[in-house]
Amino acid sequence: MFSLTENTMGVVNEILSNPEAIGCEVTVLKCGATVVDMGLNCKGSWKAALLFTRATMGDLGIVSLGEFKLDDRYSFSSVEVFIDQPMIACVGAEMADWRLGSGEYATIASGPARSQAVAEDDFYIHQTPYRDTCTDKAVVCLQAVKFPTEELAMTIANSCHVAPENTYILVSNSTCIAASMQVSARIIEQTCNKLYRGGIITPECIVMARGHAPIAPIVKDENKTMGRINDALIYGSTVELWVDSDDETIEKVAPTLVAKHSSPLYGIPFEKIFVDAGCNFFNIPLDVHSIGLVNIHNVNTGKCVSSGEINYDVLRASFVNE
Repeated sequence: MFSLTENTMGVVNEILSNPEAIGCEVTVLKCGATVVDMGLNCKGSWKAALLFTRATMGDLGIVSLGEFKLDDRYSFSSVEVFIDQPMIACVGAEMADWRLGSGEYATIASGPARSQAVAEDDFYIHQTPYRDTCTDKAVVCLQAVKFPTEELAMTIANSCHVAPENTYILVSNSTCIAASMQVSARIIEQTCNKLYRGGIITPECIVMARGHAPIAPIVKDENKTMGRINDALIYGSTVELWVDSDDETIEKVAPTLVAKHSSPLYGIPFEKIFVDAGCNFFNIPLDVHSIGLVNIHNVNTGKCVSSGEINYDVLRASFVNE
């Protein structure tokens, strides 16, 4: 089996070859670990955001940029993702489910390092048989509010069974373009998450997938940013799946994946949901984290089942602030 980590090192090396050109800063900690700031304390860039997004999924997908039209006046950037191995790219890497640190520096990691560490409390890594046996390097992606500490870097290195000097930590915060893009690119990951919770079919049935979503306009306000980047997924995303199943099962599953039919708080901008939950993600009902629109193709019969919608009204309220 190929190594997600080795696959991602091409991205890391591209960043390290000229970080200033893409608005990034590289710091080598005392323990030897390399931290790449992609928007926490520096500006970042479109290219940095694209590379960060590719790294979160182990560079096992095609990520491209485009446009999302809200109406005849407003349009926003968008991200489109093509993945044909979601059990590895999404479940084995992209899902942010490895909890690291505590107190002020509590954060959740994504990236190929998850499939090396196989942390006990990382629920989703135990849902895929994929394991990365690479012991030469580790690459982890963090969306955090503070710069990684020596202690955190050593935890990552030790958990992945690699030397700290071969550990690469890519970090951004929620108010930069890297975070906005990589959250919107979690369209297929969000779908895999919903499939697991629904329990009717699992991501193993996905033959290939495509997803498209707007990239939320960045803003320095943390709560507003948190609202916008999640609204992009919940109300602006479209997912296309090719599934190996039967028509009856697909018709049953499709409504469970979309916010309109499965979220108890559908229609409420995420900023309000987040604030009402005490700015704590774990106080928010899990079914809030859904997608906008899904089209599922049955590869056995050729039938396509569609469910959900793009909610332009919520996106306008969130992105434009009219």
